[in-house]
Amino acid sequence: MHDNTAGILLMGIKSIRIKNILSFDDVYIDSFEDFNLIIGRNNSGKSNLLKVFKYFYEKLDEQRSIPLTLNSNYTPSGIITITYDTTRIKKIVTSTNNNSRFHKHIYNTLFKEPNKNKFTALFAPERKKQNSEYSLTLTISNDDSISWSTKDKKLLSLIKIIFPFFYIDTRRMDLYNWEDIWRIISSINSFNFQKISEDEILKFLDENISSRDGDYKKYITRITDVIDTKPYTYKEKVINYIKIALKGHIFTNSGEDILHQSDGTNSHKYIETIIKLLISLSRTEFITPTIYIDEPEIGLHPKLGEQFITTIHTTYNRYKKSVPEKESGKYSTPYPCLIFSTHAPNILKQTIKLFSTDQQILHFSKKNKHSTKISKLNSQYSDLRFINMFSDNEARLFFSEYILFVEGSTEMEVFQNSSLARIYPDLGRIDIYASDDVMLRNINPTYSQAAIPFLIVKDIDKVIKLDYKNEILSLDGDVSLVNKLIRKGSLKFYNPSLIKKIDSAKEIIRADKSKKEMSVDGLFFKTFKIENFVRDFNKLLKSFNLNYMTTTIEGALINEHSLKYFYRWICHIVFNQLDVNNENPKKMFAGLMRTYNLKDGAISILNSAFVLSTHLSILDPVEQKLVFKVKKRALFLIKKSIKGDFKNNKEITTLFRLLFGGKTATLISLEMNLKKSCQRIDPSITATIKKYKSNELKFLLPYTTKTSGWVTSFLDFTIAKLEQENADKIAENLRFLFPEIISIIEQASSSIDIGEFH
Repeated sequence: MHDNTAGILLMGIKSIRIKNILSFDDVYIDSFEDFNLIIGRNNSGKSNLLKVFKYFYEKLDEQRSIPLTLNSNYTPSGIITITYDTTRIKKIVTSTNNNSRFHKHIYNTLFKEPNKNKFTALFAPERKKQNSEYSLTLTISNDDSISWSTKDKKLLSLIKIIFPFFYIDTRRMDLYNWEDIWRIISSINSFNFQKISEDEILKFLDENISSRDGDYKKYITRITDVIDTKPYTYKEKVINYIKIALKGHIFTNSGEDILHQSDGTNSHKYIETIIKLLISLSRTEFITPTIYIDEPEIGLHPKLGEQFITTIHTTYNRYKKSVPEKESGKYSTPYPCLIFSTHAPNILKQTIKLFSTDQQILHFSKKNKHSTKISKLNSQYSDLRFINMFSDNEARLFFSEYILFVEGSTEMEVFQNSSLARIYPDLGRIDIYASDDVMLRNINPTYSQAAIPFLIVKDIDKVIKLDYKNEILSLDGDVSLVNKLIRKGSLKFYNPSLIKKIDSAKEIIRADKSKKEMSVDGLFFKTFKIENFVRDFNKLLKSFNLNYMTTTIEGALINEHSLKYFYRWICHIVFNQLDVNNENPKKMFAGLMRTYNLKDGAISILNSAFVLSTHLSILDPVEQKLVFKVKKRALFLIKKSIKGDFKNNKEITTLFRLLFGGKTATLISLEMNLKKSCQRIDPSITATIKKYKSNELKFLLPYTTKTSGWVTSFLDFTIAKLEQENADKIAENLRFLFPEIISIIEQASSSIDIGEFH
């Protein structure tokens, strides 16, 4: 009665369709893999899928159940249709080697008239190898009555036996009573225990354990004369027959009583035990179970969650047939269908890394009062570099409400700033992720097909390439999307708004290989307005979830609008973070005053006597007064020097951008300017900047590295100042000071509000 059929065979539940039930309007899951993860935010409808499966099987078992509500009362009923793959069971029951009574029952119930028309494959010899399936529909009316698509009760009972469904709700399970495991064990077998009569068992035991003939039989008779018991059900008999062959029936965890174990440990071991049993016991059976586990991670340490998936995978591989030839202990039998609903990135990560093509991820999403949407994610990756680098950090993005992809640590620092998050609370709902090309290509929702809104922020130098010697601008990278828009839109000449968009796209394409003259000093373009180009480019690529910075994130922070506050921030650094660099300040200042004149030498005194510190030393009033005079005079001289060396705010802004790792309007950084092909900044400019690094702005050097924290310090300072000046207009003023940054935040906020996803 056990199955040893060869070949790759399909699993039990093939698909499910749910119409007008709970949060489902009309959803269809067209296939299930061996391992299925259900993910999504709270209240997206994940638990409703379990309720649907549970209700369907309770009604198969003719149990009383809490009715499922309809999604819309405008439609008088809802339906649940589960399609089962019956290819394998058909092969077994039509085989000449299998003539058991139960197999004949299966054949007569499932495959013989009148159910023959339910199948995609009939039993003509030439079609015998084709796949077959059976669809069973449960209709639920608005008066809570139900009806099946078949009136054959034997067929309903058979479906329940061949394709059993089990579930574990970890929030409601009894962690110290594992008796349900026996029920599951009894369901995954095809032994015919009905052939065994009570008299035969009594006779066997009487013959083998009685010291005198008939003693055991008399002993049992005396018991039955005194007590009255309800007869065992067939399943209870099966459990008892199984238990009697084991060394014991009380469950332990690692040799210890489960009453002495923690909730998390018991939960983990209980679920693990059931899954191991389902996998191992179903290897030689024609019964194909499905098990749904809701939030298996509850009570588990993250590493134990990973170990849990690894253990399942080890058990899974232990029996998996890998070659066509016969392998000892390996079977081509379909695996149980495992369905996990989870909020745990570590479980998702481990599933993707280990189960490869044998898994799928179903993403549930639901906006406001809308119905649940189910997206089958593209979670099978061929890029081994990505799989090797895939971590919890990437896995958490599958659970995001909104994802902002950025290029590096500075962008992360900006968009994760706590002061900004106070002004824009939606930042707390956004996952910020710094990615390289490999990770971005594989993890963004366009590839994964997750219904998660997102935006990719890049620097414009990913598109604009400049030949600085010949002053030729070329377009690269995502400009191909602009060409795509032109091709797509050229057929829709009747749409006036699209014509304008196409004209704008063509204007951008015309910039390719064009001459763009630069100023003599190489800091700016003469006539080309790069900010206008980027603005138009971003408008065109909005539907592709792309946004480009005019230069870099440093340029977005340090601009002509924010320059006034940048000056103030420098003053704040000088007065609040530069501390006396000597244990005897009185003696030190006396020596410095003999060397330098305060009027002209305050900058030299500042560089010699002070160092950046998290706190200021306690000085006597005379020393405090002198320190204040030195700092004030030094700042005056610094500002005077800057205004003397640079013509206007545009050049001053460029000075600070370059000092803090940014680029010129012509997209050159100080580092790039060292390369022969990019040496376009006038040497007098670079010499002046070098002078500032060693003199006027020497004290700022520790702040000019990427990870120095200057971004947080500057943003926190500026926001605090704006709140002091006019708290009611804080958002408006931030939009004026940092237009590129705030427009990204506002675009993300509006997408979250309306659930926008391109």
